[in-house]
Amino acid sequence: MTKKEAVKIIRKKPVPSALELGFKTEGYENELEKVYIRTAELFEENSNASQALYKHLRQILPSIAFYEALLRITGNKEKSVAFFDRWALTRIEKMVPAVQSVMKLGLYRKMPDICDKMLDKLFGPEAGFESRPVEDAPKFARDMTVCPYYEICKKYGCPEITQFFCKSDDITYGNLNPKLVWGRTQTLGMGGECCDFRLYLKEK
Repeated sequence: MTKKEAVKIIRKKPVPSALELGFKTEGYENELEKVYIRTAELFEENSNASQALYKHLRQILPSIAFYEALLRITGNKEKSVAFFDRWALTRIEKMVPAVQSVMKLGLYRKMPDICDKMLDKLFGPEAGFESRPVEDAPKFARDMTVCPYYEICKKYGCPEITQFFCKSDDITYGNLNPKLVWGRTQTLGMGGECCDFRLYLKEK
């Protein structure tokens, strides 16, 4: 992958693009060249990944490159995580009103079924995920036991940034519609035994 291709990926994905804006805003713009180059290197290191996993790597690998740069800049994990806390989710937060507008049209009623079908297609074994069904639970209910977001961040020595991918789910699915319950209570990336995905309609 070239540096130019890496820049395109960064600017198309909400977490990396938000981090890039954060670097520009907080005076780290001179470090971006290194981030772009490191992102390209990370994709080369993971060039054997399946197409299904690659879709997730477009969010994961640039975020790792930004975090590594922050560790160099700040020399401190706490300050680097704090930067992510300020910036990583800003684009996702701005997307929420648009998603809510679509949900008001009645799509929210179908979301548990959509998530059930989407999970195996986008978050299945080919992408590095492993999950198990949950008996006697309202749709949608699935326990994720292996997550490539956590595994890849851990591989590169930064499991602490997995929490921001988890939080992006909370922002997105937790604000779809008042009639939907986002009932996840734990994630692998935040020290849980699994990611207990739950999305279901409130009882009338």
